[in-house]
Amino acid sequence: MVTAAAPMHLVMFGRPGSGKSSLAEHLGAEFGYQLIRTGEMLREAVRRGDFLGARVENHLARGDLVPDELIFELLEINLKSPQKARLLFDGFPRTLGQVELLDRFEKKLGFAIDCFVDVVVTREDSVARMTGRRVCPTCGATYHLLAKPPRLPETCDIDGSHLEKRKDDTMEVVSFRQKIYEEQTQPVINHYLAVSPEICRSVDGGQSVDAVYAETCRVLGVRR
Repeated sequence: MVTAAAPMHLVMFGRPGSGKSSLAEHLGAEFGYQLIRTGEMLREAVRRGDFLGARVENHLARGDLVPDELIFELLEINLKSPQKARLLFDGFPRTLGQVELLDRFEKKLGFAIDCFVDVVVTREDSVARMTGRRVCPTCGATYHLLAKPPRLPETCDIDGSHLEKRKDDTMEVVSFRQKIYEEQTQPVINHYLAVSPEICRSVDGGQSVDAVYAETCRVLGVRR
C-alpha cells in the first residue's frame, strides 16, 4: 500500500543498462505507478508499422535519440488524465529540449513532478549488463540472463513469448548509446540538480537488485 509520504509523480534517470527500467517496474507493481516509457512507446509504434513508427525506426536501429517533436506526439497520445494516476517517467526527459516538453505537459495537464531519481552506475558496468539483456517483443518486459533471468530459458514469464536481443544492444550501438547519454542526458540531470536540488535523489545502482530497490524506497520516503 502507498503511504502518504510516497511521491505522486516521479522521473527516473540512469545510464542505458543501469537497471532503472526493472526498478521502475517493481515500483509500479508495488506502489501503483503508471509507467511512462517513451522508448517502449517508440518500439510499439514500430511494431504497429504505422506512420509514426516508420518515422522513428531508423533512429532506434542506430541507437540515436528520436527527435523531440516525435516524443511530443507520443506523449500526447499516451498522457491523458495524469490527475487520476501516479506517473513514473522512465528515462524521460533524455535531452535538455525534452525538459521543455515535460514542462509543457505539466502545465497542459495540471500535474507536477515530485521527485527526480538518478540510478548511478559506471559506464563499464552498464555496458556489461546490456550484453545480457533480453526483451519480450509482445509485452515489453525486460530480463537479464544473469541478473534477472526468466523462469524458462529465453521465454517471457508474463506471456510465454520468445525473448529477443534488441537490435540496439550490439556492442557498437551500446557504446554509442553510452556516449549519447553522457553528452545529452547527463546535462538534464545537472539541470534539475541546479534548479530543483530539494527533490533530486541518487541511488547506488551497483548494488544487488534487492539493495537498489530498498535504497530507492528509502530515498523516496515510502514504507513497505
